Amino acid sequence: MQNRLTQLLNDYGPPVPLGAVLAALPYTFVYFANLWQLPHYQFFPLLLVAVIYLCRQRWGGRYLEGGLLFRALRQLLLAAGIFGTLCATLFASPWMGYFGFAFSLAAWFANCRDRETGGSLLYLAIPILLIWQPPYNTIVTADTILIQTLQSLSSRLSSQSLDILGYAHYQPGTILEFAGRSFGVAEACSGIQSFFAVLCFGALLVAYFRRNAIHAILLLATCPFWAILMNTIRITSIPIAYATFGIDLSHGFLHDLLGYCTMALAMGLMLSTDELLLLLRQLLPFSLPAGDEVEQASVEQRVAAEREHPAAPQQISAPRLIMLSPLFVLFLFSFGIQSYDVSESWGQDRTVIDFFRDEPMIEMSSSDATDELLGWKLVDYAQATRVNDRDDLGQRSDTWTYQAPFGNVTVSFDQMFPGWHELTRCYRNSGWKPQRRIVIEADQADGWPIVTVEMTREKEHGFLVFALIGRSSKPLQPPNEFSYWTILEERLRGRLTPAVRGALFGVANYQIQAFATTYAPLPEAERQATIERFKLVRQQLWNAAKERL
Repeated sequence: MQNRLTQLLNDYGPPVPLGAVLAALPYTFVYFANLWQLPHYQFFPLLLVAVIYLCRQRWGGRYLEGGLLFRALRQLLLAAGIFGTLCATLFASPWMGYFGFAFSLAAWFANCRDRETGGSLLYLAIPILLIWQPPYNTIVTADTILIQTLQSLSSRLSSQSLDILGYAHYQPGTILEFAGRSFGVAEACSGIQSFFAVLCFGALLVAYFRRNAIHAILLLATCPFWAILMNTIRITSIPIAYATFGIDLSHGFLHDLLGYCTMALAMGLMLSTDELLLLLRQLLPFSLPAGDEVEQASVEQRVAAEREHPAAPQQISAPRLIMLSPLFVLFLFSFGIQSYDVSESWGQDRTVIDFFRDEPMIEMSSSDATDELLGWKLVDYAQATRVNDRDDLGQRSDTWTYQAPFGNVTVSFDQMFPGWHELTRCYRNSGWKPQRRIVIEADQADGWPIVTVEMTREKEHGFLVFALIGRSSKPLQPPNEFSYWTILEERLRGRLTPAVRGALFGVANYQIQAFATTYAPLPEAERQATIERFKLVRQQLWNAAKERL
């Protein structure tokens, strides 16, 4: 009988941790039932199955080794588990019941031996501990607060991405509003696409490959970045697919498929990050060996072995290159964008602005434009200031409305822009359809290139004339062709805040435009007259602006 009991203890570990695990099971089942109601935790059955499989595959009986610190850790885990179980019993709390279960199970894993390495199975407790809801207060848990924060951040990043890609929209909170359609992102960080799913997948990688503590911490620290990237791509793809291809990805099978694809992307980036950390451990001097299972060897043994048998030059295998390819693509993309930013700012002949000490916004007034413009009469003046620095018209616009023989003409001084601002896109977003766009090259008189655009909107006809000039009084050269790629280039430069632009580009550009609307195509003579008057008022406005720089 005694031999049988000894055999059971050797096979299944000490009875106290195992008894604490069994004692917490009833409330643990209730906790799991409640957890299933939360979309961002509905992956947990797969996590439990994976841990059970790894435990059965690697379990090698009771673990009797360990130094003083490791034995103290086992006792501390067991004490926390028993405390949680007792609190759950006293206060009828499934939440505390799972706390007791998870820490008691961790203590039991710490007493069980890994048959392949001879170490403990404590690493298998990491995924189990990560599905315990962190507390905050009696009303809301910390994971709910984190989910709401990630939703807000992902929707904001998606809005900025849509701005860069040239898709006009409005973002109130976590809603993306397009013309005639709104897309909510309330569940953007939930379900299989949640941050917790990415985190637990990283924990499974740590457990499966037996990564050491530093490797595990670094790997898990990247999870928030991959989760935010995953959900930003997911949120951005839905309105783009609807606006470009007419495909609705906001619900149904396609919505689920998109979620699984973005989750697969996040998992691929996690695997790639794991391979990168493993590669760094191999390449850096004095790093630990790549395989964690050999880390039980002493430092003296490893040094002696390396002296006797010098290591061959490290080679990266084809499978490892494939695993690293997602990170390489991400690095190349980041390098390309940064190179573009630097190339647009380096060595340019223009006045540098310190955005932290100098105010590039120019205060204009109604008297800056003449009351009579070669027969046109000034009838109105207005100012518009915008908080959103990514607004199509800039942060501020001063407009003068003139009465012409064929109708009203609006002259506007718009500021500020980091580079060329294709005004045609703004009018297109307002419903105007460009019919013909012409670039008039600079003449010797003033050296300002001009863009004219003929547009239509239902029964209206519009004639637009505009130009941009930098703070150093150097006019900007417009692109000869208006296309999606010129819009994308413009938005890439416009994505930066004024403070960042000041540090990188060191420039502010100002736009002057004239826009005439009629119910019949504007005759050629009137178009030429509008261009001549635009040249005159453009010089007037810039002369007034320069005095205030």
